[in-house]
Amino acid sequence: MTSTDTETPALNQRRWWSAAFAAVLVLMLVQGTTLAWWWQTPTGQPLEQAALLWRIDPNTASAAELELLPRIGPRLAAAIIEYRESLTTQPAFESADDLAHVKRIGPATVERLRPWLTLPEQAADQPEETP
Repeated sequence: MTSTDTETPALNQRRWWSAAFAAVLVLMLVQGTTLAWWWQTPTGQPLEQAALLWRIDPNTASAAELELLPRIGPRLAAAIIEYRESLTTQPAFESADDLAHVKRIGPATVERLRPWLTLPEQAADQPEETP
C-alpha cells in the first residue's frame, strides 16, 4: 500500500464535504434572495412602509408602473391596461374593488394591492384643504 492509497479516502471525504457545503451555501443564497424579493419592494423598504411613500393610479399607470405593484408581472399589467382601454367610461377603476373585473385578479389580490393604489374614491374621501 502506498501513501496515496491511504490518503485517497480522506481526501475524497474532504472534497465531498466541501462540495456539500458549497451547495448548501448556494441554496441559502438563492432562498435568501427570493425571500428578500418577496418581502421587500423595489425600493428596498418593507411593504408596509413603502406603501406610504408612493402609490399608483391604475387608470393612468403604464405597464412598467403597474409591474412595481407587489406580485404584478407583465401579463397581469397588460391585462389591467387591456381592460382599462376596453371600457368607454373613464375612469375605468373608481375603487380598488373594480380591479376584480380584470381576469386573474381576485379578492385577495385586490386586498393586497389596496394600500398601493390611489383612486378617485380616495380623493373624494379626503377633505379639501383651505388656504
